[in-house]
Amino acid sequence: MAFLFSLFVVGAFFGIVGLVLGWIHIAGKRGGNIMAWWGVSLSVLGIIAGISLGVVYFRLGREFYKSMASIASAGQGSAEADWEGVLAPELSATTLDGRTIKLSELRGKRVVVDFWATWCGPCVKEIPHLVKLYNETSREQLEIVGISDEPEATLRQFVKQKGVLYPIVSAKDLASPYKNHQAIPTTFFIDRKGVIQSVVVGYHEFDQLKSLVLAEDY
Repeated sequence: MAFLFSLFVVGAFFGIVGLVLGWIHIAGKRGGNIMAWWGVSLSVLGIIAGISLGVVYFRLGREFYKSMASIASAGQGSAEADWEGVLAPELSATTLDGRTIKLSELRGKRVVVDFWATWCGPCVKEIPHLVKLYNETSREQLEIVGISDEPEATLRQFVKQKGVLYPIVSAKDLASPYKNHQAIPTTFFIDRKGVIQSVVVGYHEFDQLKSLVLAEDY
């Protein structure tokens, strides 16, 4: 689709070039010029066709992306799904601001652990939803932790630019099941009893995330 779309864009570009050159040719001569007018007309048609087909293929590509995202969301990896209903193993990590977070110390709260990266489009698209959840709840109700294996400097710059308010961690080589994810974003929802309530893969809208967060304890 990207290849076809690029052809349409190039076609529209050369159509514009042909239109400009044809008009210059007509403007520089007195009297009619049938060939030049034909060239201008065909250029206009080329521009219209290129833009129209480009829009069509862009929309098709967007729908394809949404379909793949839905498949990714539905097709949770078995490694993560096997941990649903299991008491979450300890996870201890240091946030960018130097605070140590331990799952065992968050018992009694709902916890969202989101594995993501700054280069991951669906991850970045989902972050505003997590920020909104963070703002709409108290820290006695919910804690959100974002974990990436990227360098702290990269994460600090991203957090500052995007205004991410919840704790962000730079970490690698975590214990299972936190190291088992095959795709990002992969998000663990842990209930107030410390049980892994659900594990989801891929981008989710705000309402979907909120329903997962507010689900009854496992």
